[in-house]
Amino acid sequence: MSPTNKYLIVIAGPTASGKTVAAVNLAKHFQTEVLSADSRQFYREMQIGTAKPTPAEMEGIPHHFIDSLSIFDEYSVGDFEQDALNILEQIYQNHQVAILTGGSGLFIRAVCEGLDRFPEVPAKVRKKVEALYLEKGLEFVQDYLQRVDPVYFQEVDQNNPHRLIRALAVYEASGMPFSHFRKGTKAKRSFIPVYFLLEWDRKTLYQRIDKRVDQMIAQGLEAEARELYPHRTCNPLQTVGYQELFDYFEGKTTLEEAISLIKQHTRNYAKRQLTWFRKHGEWIPFEAEDMEGMKRRFLEMAFLEEKNTT
Repeated sequence: MSPTNKYLIVIAGPTASGKTVAAVNLAKHFQTEVLSADSRQFYREMQIGTAKPTPAEMEGIPHHFIDSLSIFDEYSVGDFEQDALNILEQIYQNHQVAILTGGSGLFIRAVCEGLDRFPEVPAKVRKKVEALYLEKGLEFVQDYLQRVDPVYFQEVDQNNPHRLIRALAVYEASGMPFSHFRKGTKAKRSFIPVYFLLEWDRKTLYQRIDKRVDQMIAQGLEAEARELYPHRTCNPLQTVGYQELFDYFEGKTTLEEAISLIKQHTRNYAKRQLTWFRKHGEWIPFEAEDMEGMKRRFLEMAFLEEKNTT
């Protein structure tokens, strides 16, 4: 590889697909660092339910952004974009390659391509939309967004209230649909992204998901969720693994039903992740365990990139 070019190896995939193992393997090979683009793993209070890599699993490789925030902090994908670019600038002073990994597609896209710019939303407008959600529920804001912005409604994770609230707040503040401000132009970056998508056959992936949920329960997810229950309205906690247990605490389900729902909703989430990745970006599909093949393909692509620029 030419020392003048800088590369960002992006390792994405659905939940439980083995992204951490792949990222650590490649980081060790290229003697570099990892940036996490799993937005749930940013929060210190959410340990078990986010399947954070343990120190042993990280094998001494620096992992940026894990445990970097509290659930009470305000943090946007735009904040992540700027913070990640600053960290990459530091990494590239000593390394030619960096690793970005996670299952949050929008956060990956922000780093690699930049974000569209949206109008400022006054705090009172956002609070108004949040109040609608808290008072009338998820189905109401889903219907509202589908009515005022059917284009974005088809793309957004419709079960993520944070995303729905943001889009509706932009609409309320500007009078224009959220999709109107999405131009799709790519920002210039000082590095070259190379995109790998980890894949498993569906049956195996779902078995891995179910096994992970069982491990979380054995590790104490119920106790962790119970401790966080008083803060259940915080945006980071509007997520699979916690919401189902909150319903159990409120007597809406049994524990067995809650665990079954966590597995079902996680499988649904994995399916949505794969759909998003396949629609956005130029991903190279790889079997998660083919690390040597991934290394070879990256080096081939880097060679071709340098050949085309000389």
